[in-house]
Amino acid sequence: MNLLSGMIVLAIIISLFYLSLVDNTEKQIAVQARSVANLAAARVDVIQAYLSKDPSKNLGGIAYEVERKTNAAFVVFLDKNGIRYTHPNPDLIGKPFTGNDELPALREGRSYISKAIGISGPSIRAFAPVFEYTGNQLGAVAVGFWEPDIANIIWGVFRILYIIIPVSLVSVALFSFLLASNVKKTLFGMEPAEIAMQLKERETMLESVREGIIAIDADCKVTVANSAARIILAPEENILGNDVTKVIPNTRLPIVMMSRAAELDEPMLLNGHVVLVNRIPLMVGNNAVGAISTFRDMTEINNLAEELTGARQLVDSLRARSHEFMNKLQAVSGLIQLGSYAEARKYITRLTAKEQSFIEFLLKNIANPAAAGLLEGKSAEAQERGIALSIDPHSRLSALPSYFDENALIIVLGNLIENAMDAVQDLPPGKRRVNVLIAQDADGIFIRVVDNGCGVPSHYLTQIFEKGFSTKEWGRGYGLANVKARVELASGSIDVKSDASGTEIAVRIPVGPACSQE
Repeated sequence: MNLLSGMIVLAIIISLFYLSLVDNTEKQIAVQARSVANLAAARVDVIQAYLSKDPSKNLGGIAYEVERKTNAAFVVFLDKNGIRYTHPNPDLIGKPFTGNDELPALREGRSYISKAIGISGPSIRAFAPVFEYTGNQLGAVAVGFWEPDIANIIWGVFRILYIIIPVSLVSVALFSFLLASNVKKTLFGMEPAEIAMQLKERETMLESVREGIIAIDADCKVTVANSAARIILAPEENILGNDVTKVIPNTRLPIVMMSRAAELDEPMLLNGHVVLVNRIPLMVGNNAVGAISTFRDMTEINNLAEELTGARQLVDSLRARSHEFMNKLQAVSGLIQLGSYAEARKYITRLTAKEQSFIEFLLKNIANPAAAGLLEGKSAEAQERGIALSIDPHSRLSALPSYFDENALIIVLGNLIENAMDAVQDLPPGKRRVNVLIAQDADGIFIRVVDNGCGVPSHYLTQIFEKGFSTKEWGRGYGLANVKARVELASGSIDVKSDASGTEIAVRIPVGPACSQE
């Protein structure tokens, strides 16, 4: 398309040049013819020849001389009646001039230029009157030049261009093809639209990840820094273009670029944050042209790992259990210091019996140690919070399937109990009740947690398992989302019943080959 447009423009330019060339050439010929005619008419020997007895004989040599010196096609002297005294063709001497454009010169004595077709063909000719010294007109002279052969002139002018232009066009096309191929190769074979899309995708991806990402070029200048990286490094400064050693004094990116060896999962202190860093050299062919680093605050990683493995639930339970144990020891210590040894013994016996009974129940019915530990810890936490947490006496749990291991059980059970205890927290002491049932049979595992809280508003029931949704303080809203994720991985189901008298959440984990084991 561009080549066609260029050819059209070139054709227009050549046409305009052709017309201009024709016009200028004819004007130059006309000026030359008129000058020759005027000079010839004014020559003394011409006037003397007109006054001689045989003008035709005497003017013949003069006409030939003028034709030879000026390259005129013809120089014809006429008498006052338009009869030729001279002509290149001797047979036409003595005959009338042809063309009918000689009359103004003979009758009016004017000098002018004309284009006409004479007996020898089309020509540009000039007429000039011939006067004797007294002012009496003796005749006129006609000087003619053949009209220019424009084709020959154009060929003469463009003879070189006719060769140069095609060669130039082929050269330009070849150069353009090679340049486009080289640029495309440099851009990994992508078209401009693909490059724009890739750039937009890259920007979106960089800003969407939680990890900080920075990149440096071969001069160790920072070329990329996403928002997560700027938050950790320098939230209020523009670090792009700065030397990476000024942004991160203890950086190893220049070393990675020089060694071309990646460094993965390296802990590092970065601007007061303990981060886990990956450093990778950026290679183009065999050359290292930069390096990229990704990093993330280890606090976030640890929190995420605890959420995903259920470790937080166990830690919280053990912490509550430890706190409860300290309280009981302090009570025993106080009784001993007061000398109430009998009361101390009764208190210890009562606690031991109750604790032993609960532990025996767990050991007998809950075969999984992690689940038993979680229930014991939640029981202690419930006591601290003034909540009556009861384990259904029909609870039974044996070996867990591989697709719903103890980590998944801890996440599901721990979060359901935690939410149930939060739901009753605002009730008066003595009225806060949470009941837990864990059952396992040939059909699978059944977990049910019931509380007597104020219930979940009906318009929230479809949202409580969405990630980030919470009616509590900021930063929560991941517990039930993790429950849903773990249950769905095991192809299980969740049923929720809730009204003003409380909430019941039941989870069923089926068995069989249909279960997902991802």
